[in-house]
Amino acid sequence: MKKMIIVIVVLVLIAGGAAGFAFMQYSSASEAQAELEKLQDIQQKFDAVVKESESQQASIASLIEKAQQFDAVKEALSNGVLLQDLETILKAQQAQTPERILSLGALRLVVKGKADPSTVEAYDRALQMVDIDNKLASICAAQAGMVAAGKKVQMLSECSKRQDAMAAAAPAASTPAVGSAPIPAAAGQSPAAAR
Repeated sequence: MKKMIIVIVVLVLIAGGAAGFAFMQYSSASEAQAELEKLQDIQQKFDAVVKESESQQASIASLIEKAQQFDAVKEALSNGVLLQDLETILKAQQAQTPERILSLGALRLVVKGKADPSTVEAYDRALQMVDIDNKLASICAAQAGMVAAGKKVQMLSECSKRQDAMAAAAPAASTPAVGSAPIPAAAGQSPAAAR
């Protein structure tokens, strides 16, 4: 009987040891699986970074090429002869157009750089010559006319803002103040023109 108890105890110890060993192997396998998943995530991130780096390398190569072209143009124009010729042409009043003044500003920017005050002056003069407000008023009037004629037109946001401002100003202008008499129209003027 003693032998049986010893055999049973030994078998229980062996089974316990085997179970403990199996549990430790399972834990190690689980940790290894988790580490493998982390490594796969890192590998995917690394691959994405490599692809992005390759696309950035192409962009950098393109920028380097453009910089070399710009440097070549700047070097060719650095003597200022073309700039002087263009300024001479633009001194004639009939030759001054916003496009030519913009070209002068761009050429001055390339030849003289951004520190040259005449560069900014050329761009400013071109903006003044364009007269954005009058052109915008014409565009808005044309769009409003097209809408009134029944055509579906996507109004510019600036035109919508102008219409809203005019609509808000119209009721205030058409309502006379309390106790004031309406302003009589001058001879030959319509009441709308007198306002």
